[in-house]
Amino acid sequence: MTEKSLGSVISLRKGVENTNDAIASGIQSVISRDFFDAVFEQAQPMYIARPDGAVLYVNSRYTEIFGSVAPNKAKDKIFPSLKADHLDIVNRISTTQDAETKQVSIETPQGTEYYLSRHFPIFDKNDGFIAICGSFINSTRQVNAETRLRLEKRRFLDITRAASDWIWETNAHGEITFVSDRAIQAVGLPPLLLKGKLLTELGTFHAAPGELSKAEAAVTKHIPFRSVPMTIRNPEAEEKVFNISGVPVFNEKGRFTGYRGTSDDITARLNAENDASISRADLEKAITEITHKNLQLETTAKKAVAAARAKDEFLATMSHELRTPLNAIMGFAEVIGMETFGPISEKYKEYIGDIYNSGKHLLSLIEDILDIARIESDRIPIDIVKTSLQEIVRDSLILVQKRANDKDLDLTEVRIDQDFDLKVDPTRCLQIIVNILGNAVKFTPNGGQIGIDTAIEGNDLLLTVWDTGPGIEFSEQEQIFEAFKQAHNGIYSRGEDGVGLGLTLSLKLARLMGGDITVQSEPGQGSRFTAKLPLML
Repeated sequence: MTEKSLGSVISLRKGVENTNDAIASGIQSVISRDFFDAVFEQAQPMYIARPDGAVLYVNSRYTEIFGSVAPNKAKDKIFPSLKADHLDIVNRISTTQDAETKQVSIETPQGTEYYLSRHFPIFDKNDGFIAICGSFINSTRQVNAETRLRLEKRRFLDITRAASDWIWETNAHGEITFVSDRAIQAVGLPPLLLKGKLLTELGTFHAAPGELSKAEAAVTKHIPFRSVPMTIRNPEAEEKVFNISGVPVFNEKGRFTGYRGTSDDITARLNAENDASISRADLEKAITEITHKNLQLETTAKKAVAAARAKDEFLATMSHELRTPLNAIMGFAEVIGMETFGPISEKYKEYIGDIYNSGKHLLSLIEDILDIARIESDRIPIDIVKTSLQEIVRDSLILVQKRANDKDLDLTEVRIDQDFDLKVDPTRCLQIIVNILGNAVKFTPNGGQIGIDTAIEGNDLLLTVWDTGPGIEFSEQEQIFEAFKQAHNGIYSRGEDGVGLGLTLSLKLARLMGGDITVQSEPGQGSRFTAKLPLML
């Protein structure tokens, strides 16, 4: 039925509904409302509306699917009105007089249903625009099929992209008929320009000299091939290596129609394997060198053990060979000084005193050297017990009191007002404090002052011995704890007695007992030596 003939039918239908309409008064006898309804009730859902939107006709299928139409007032008459979205289409066609096709969806208890709708203008026999007609065809199965097809296609493409870099197809002659867009990254040409080329024109398959590659041999037999390397050079002259895989394709009659395949970029993997190979070779070389070094170290260690044994033997010998005659010298000097076998002159008495003091000094140096050697060889005994700080300081003060008095030093601040229990070896702790106090007495000028401060830091006691001496340069504060080294300026001057073992030995003993010794000093501001000693909790 044409749009013009449909216009005539509409005129008849309007005449049936409005018997006062002069145009339809003669036709009513020819066609009845039952005939009109019988024709259009068999059709798909449809509506007919005037250009102003007033509904002229809707069939029961339309009402069943889209619901009953609402009343609408137009030109002082009440007409049913279309759904809003359909009315929008009617309003557009009233202006453009052009047909429209649109996919619409309806939510039903069974789910979403889709309809393909066509909306077109209707003209009478005089080409007068009189109405708009809309018809709807159920396209749910088609839409669902297309949706499933689209999802499957997307799924296939996602899997393909995940499994390979690009895909390709050829015809029976080996000419490329399809290649995915990602091939442009490898070849540098868009897929359109690759169609018609042979697969072997893209690059060079890896093969033994004078032989076909596994891929080319498989193609001649129409059998699958997998992971055959191909080197492809892009327009920037960069070479990349791809693993090419393909399977033959046959039609329903079993005739060979070409190949389908994938390609994976393995350039990075090959580079990594090459780097790993180089690294492995470097590692093997390093292991060889380390093995050689270990042999050298083992030899050196054996020599060091032998040297240590020789040192221990030397120190033991020195301990015996030096201390024995020193003790004899000191004993004879003491006997002569007491004038046991007869009187001596005052000058000789002075010499005898010098001999005794020198021997005593040498014996003290020997003992310090032996103690350091024992510490370094882990052979010095440490007996940790509960020890009174007041007693240790009192005993230390007694040992340095005479030299301090000779220099008129003020030691009134060398005292402990509050006693603390230390977790130390009392003999070694006394040795530490005597060394620190002795240095303060030795290097503080006549008339100076020496004192002691205490503080608690966690589980440790901080015992600080301070003096009013000339101080130490910052650059020399580290080396005063090294064996046989003294600062050349400030208090540790070569003008004083000693070989620089007292602080070295004290620091090693303090650390053996879980403590430490630090120094704070500035030239002209005196020095503060702090011994950190563990408390008995």
